[in-house]
Amino acid sequence: VSLNNLLAPVSLNYDGYTKFGIISDLHLDLKQNRTSCPSWNGTLTHYQSRYGSTGCDTKYNFAALTVNSFSDLLNDVGNVDLVFCLGDFVNHYTNNFVSNRDLISNSSHLFQSKLSVPIYSSLGNNDMPDDYLQPSNSSQFFESIWMRISPMMNASNESLAKHKAKETFISGGYFTVEHSKELQIVSLNSITFSVKSNVNISLGMQQLQWLSHVLSDAEVHGRAVIIIGHICPSLSLFQISNQKANRTMMWKEEFISKYNEIVSSYADVIKFSLFSHHHANLWFIKQMQGQEHESNTGFVSYHVLPSISPIYENEPSYSVGIVDNQWNLLDLWNYFCPLSFYTRQDKEPQYLFQFSFKESYFNYDDENSNTHGSAEDFPISNEFLFNLTSRLLDVHDMQYTYKKILYNSYQFLFNFAKVSPYQMFCVMTEDAVEGLKKCLTNYKFTL
Repeated sequence: VSLNNLLAPVSLNYDGYTKFGIISDLHLDLKQNRTSCPSWNGTLTHYQSRYGSTGCDTKYNFAALTVNSFSDLLNDVGNVDLVFCLGDFVNHYTNNFVSNRDLISNSSHLFQSKLSVPIYSSLGNNDMPDDYLQPSNSSQFFESIWMRISPMMNASNESLAKHKAKETFISGGYFTVEHSKELQIVSLNSITFSVKSNVNISLGMQQLQWLSHVLSDAEVHGRAVIIIGHICPSLSLFQISNQKANRTMMWKEEFISKYNEIVSSYADVIKFSLFSHHHANLWFIKQMQGQEHESNTGFVSYHVLPSISPIYENEPSYSVGIVDNQWNLLDLWNYFCPLSFYTRQDKEPQYLFQFSFKESYFNYDDENSNTHGSAEDFPISNEFLFNLTSRLLDVHDMQYTYKKILYNSYQFLFNFAKVSPYQMFCVMTEDAVEGLKKCLTNYKFTL
């Protein structure tokens, strides 16, 4: 393991640019001892370490170390305006109203004790009292969670009241709030849309109607929008690699089609969308039928960020994003902790710079890298992502870079002997099983 601890990519200079932090899938576990923990499949993982181990959720002392490290990094890189927490505060297998609420309390206290900027959160499937399933008394549960996450936003009462943030969260677990006059945050309850959700279809459609209204209002008032959530409307690369066709969908198909219809109509309003859940660094880009990719219009894209919890034998990671003065996304930096190394050494873990999205991939988009002199100022647009994803089909080094980054963050679950570049391309550009089958057939694969 290389322990070359850099704060930022060596070839890009973002001094003075606005930045934001991203931390997700903390999966805080307060019951771990020093010798064992429940693993992702319910069996025991055995280890000898003060700070836990890969194969386990996050011990409290490692969570505290992580938040301290994250806070120090944000202070060092400078000009950090806000932080996103993308859900799953709670460890796996808790499934208890009071325990889940208390774990979210512990997590929010950790964040607030070290981070002075506004923190915007979304709910994850493990934050529900029963994994993926909203309780019958969901309003009571959502109100108790709102009391714990709303203080982290530092939002004015006027902004909260203007968009009825508390009301929509209590009724459905989602909200919007103005971070500034120029920027509005939309936090989705993506669990409602999950194929494993117990929520009535009409409630999911009600949230999407609300989203359409919010985006329309933002467009009228000239505000940029960032969408955050937990489960993205994508296919699962893990399930594809394991040939589980019946489990490839992350959202119910009727929700995906409606969501795509809405967000593609407001592509110039939505600057970018951030999700998590996969415990890995991914991106997805969908070109809507009948649309040319000459601008952002006609695309739906989202970035998927990695996890703090190392339960899937991934190394814990958090990220920093960089934007221009119009909130266009310019880069994503990933920082990771080689916890397995520190576990073997029984030393205090450290987080290290891992990679820059722009530095890793920019030169693989021939059109953009040849026509733009400054990589720093070139946004990670939908068109850029689409062209970049297409390069997976014919650029060997690009395939290697993508797999290397994905393997580092998710090494246990992905068997790359089974995943070809063509499968990767189809999963990243399709969002429904029938479209995936058609795409794979074009490259002589079956599902």
